Amino acid sequence: MDIRCPCCHSTFGLEHVTEDEALREMMALLADLPREVSRPLVAYVGLFRGKTRATAYERQLRLAREALELAGDVSLVGAALSETVEAIRGKRDNGEDTRPLRNHNYLKRVVESLGARGVGAVQSGAMVEREAAPQRPAKGVMRALQAMERGRQS
Repeated sequence: MDIRCPCCHSTFGLEHVTEDEALREMMALLADLPREVSRPLVAYVGLFRGKTRATAYERQLRLAREALELAGDVSLVGAALSETVEAIRGKRDNGEDTRPLRNHNYLKRVVESLGARGVGAVQSGAMVEREAAPQRPAKGVMRALQAMERGRQS
């Protein structure tokens, strides 16, 4: 099965994606998270990327796990990730700081600030309401990855 990159429009086989263990784990991690957390998490991990080099999949996975472990409330982490990404991108757009992130210190402060304001508890209630509504099936890409993995194990 071929996939087309949404950025550069090149095509590659789905089996290439499943070859890297860290990438498979990252895709599974993202698939298990609510959209309000997975999208800002991907953007946040991208803030660690330098201008000339891609970030290794192992490092991306480690960064994602570390970010998610900053608070027990996933919705709080999602809100903090969104706020952090917006703030850092705003600074970069203004030319203030274009260096890649090196640690989670900024995110830690945002998590603490939002936690003190009780943002996570408010968002958790909204997420419970959404979870009560019928959910769409799992992402098609994850299904294909899992099917390929089962086929390779047979």
